[in-house]
Amino acid sequence: MAFVKIKNLLKETMGLSSESIGDSSIERAINHRKDILKINHANSYLSLLMENEDELNELVEEVVVPETWFFRNLVPFESLSACLPDLNKRKSFSGETLKILSLPCSTGEEPYSIAITLLENGFKEDHFQIDAQDISKRALKKARRAIYGKHSFREAGRIDVEKYFRKTRSGLQLLPVVRDRVSFIQSNIIKNMIMPGPEYYDVIFCRNLLIYFDRKTQKETLEKLHFMLKPGGTLFVGHAETSEVEKQYFTKIDAPKSFAYRKKKLGINQNLSDGKNHTNQLMAIYENLVEITQKDVALSRKINHSGRNKNTEGVSVKHVKEISILSHVEELIEKGRLSDASSLCEKQLKESPDNAQAYYYLGLISKMEGSVGAAELLLKKSVYLDPDHHKALSLFCLLAGRRGDEDLAESLRRREERARKRTKAI
Repeated sequence: MAFVKIKNLLKETMGLSSESIGDSSIERAINHRKDILKINHANSYLSLLMENEDELNELVEEVVVPETWFFRNLVPFESLSACLPDLNKRKSFSGETLKILSLPCSTGEEPYSIAITLLENGFKEDHFQIDAQDISKRALKKARRAIYGKHSFREAGRIDVEKYFRKTRSGLQLLPVVRDRVSFIQSNIIKNMIMPGPEYYDVIFCRNLLIYFDRKTQKETLEKLHFMLKPGGTLFVGHAETSEVEKQYFTKIDAPKSFAYRKKKLGINQNLSDGKNHTNQLMAIYENLVEITQKDVALSRKINHSGRNKNTEGVSVKHVKEISILSHVEELIEKGRLSDASSLCEKQLKESPDNAQAYYYLGLISKMEGSVGAAELLLKKSVYLDPDHHKALSLFCLLAGRRGDEDLAESLRRREERARKRTKAI
């Protein structure tokens, strides 16, 4: 019974389907942790997991087995190379930065291989950005250290070691020209908000993650990946995952053994041509909803004789207004209509200057528009007004980690986890 509950806890925490690695692998991980802690009974260990989040993280680390190397399964990198000349021209013309996500990144060989591929294809160092995310702290620590042994170079001849590495006593260390192009962040795609914003990345490598999830979690993950990709963006998956890719979201790219898919352009991600008129329609709906609510409140007072005074009624109507307008803000952000969303947030803040959710949305919008400094200030205001706003804490953590403030990022990560627990307990 305890073993089943621990399996369910792992599934809830990291999306792990026990069928993907087998019960025996999970059992070995549990027994190893029990031996280290000198715990004899499974029920006692389950109790510890329920009470101690650090031990749960240790069990996750035990279950995660990094298995990667530079240019693993070469064809996806060759496929990436084939489309880079066109991407380079377009990005150089527009002045935009090429954005790529590697998830999960394990010990770093994949995102560093992507960086080398870009450099070899003529991309300048400041013309691309690679975000690399993984659930494992241990793997990320090694990735940031960027020192590798022979087992990381199994694709012989695929990498110019002398050009990109220097020898150390511990192994071959990547040079800053590659290492500095990758930002490593701890994240959990099941529980954390890992998305910087809609239609953010040009390319996503998500290889050999879906195979560990059940069908429902696979679908939810693919929806997130679709949301993050720009229209026409490319998703690379593992060879065993191609059957799981939703055809309604992606089209297979004709490149044998690349396991690459292009994002379909769905209506929800398209900008409407007449933004101003649509905003006016939204505001009309919002005003009608407020008017209906006011009538309902007045009628309720007459029927129930509740004795509530006018101030109480005003608070109820105000709350409905906030819910209505902020739900429209979220819709506009999903459709990429950031200017309209920002205007509605500012309107809301004029009526409710202490609205943490409005500040969060403004912070998200600023991040999506590239104003990172402004985004951090707005998110800071949001979590000041609402210390349990886990989405604001999560995005704030992401930005702090990206600019190298690991102490702040870690502090925000812990706060975000506590906030989620408190919110769930209510």
